[in-house]
Amino acid sequence: MDSEIKLTITGLVYNQTVVGTYGLVLSEENGNRRFSVMIGEPEAQSIALKMNNKKSPRPLTHDLIHSILNSFEAVLQKVVIYDMVNDVFFSELYIVKEGNPLVIDARTSDAVALAVRSDCPIYIKSEILEIVGTEIEPIEVEEPKVVAPENVEELSEDDLDLLSPETLDEMLELAINNEKYELAVTIRDAIKRKKKIK
Repeated sequence: MDSEIKLTITGLVYNQTVVGTYGLVLSEENGNRRFSVMIGEPEAQSIALKMNNKKSPRPLTHDLIHSILNSFEAVLQKVVIYDMVNDVFFSELYIVKEGNPLVIDARTSDAVALAVRSDCPIYIKSEILEIVGTEIEPIEVEEPKVVAPENVEELSEDDLDLLSPETLDEMLELAINNEKYELAVTIRDAIKRKKKIK
């Protein structure tokens, strides 16, 4: 039996070749491979709305299906992309109702739109990913730079208390270098409060 590889949604890209379509970019969760599924504009909008936590004035088709599943106390456990024929992906919905598993065939675009509404995982059969997956070079993550707020002198004690010790140290150094000693004392007091909390 093929193993299943968990996927994450990387993004939606407008397809300039075929009008009214989008590329749904999916990546393996623990790896560098990704691939794209061509989907229609309504499905792309449906996925994007949910991922951006926005609501349509009226329920979209996928909202309706999700509500029906909930009304019947059925749970969408996972979505599996199990096949690809002529560049068309085939997916299945794995639903459980009262302990009984159900497997329902679905378009991948609809399956993903339902998955994001149900917070359920999306998988692909490993043999399919072997065919469609493209390796992406991992991006080296730089050490985050500490950036001091521009309006330092306007910050209250409460504002300063929300900042990290690293940021406060950086701000203290800047204040001293700029000969803003009164501000330096305020920042130093904030650092002391941080140490007491620890």
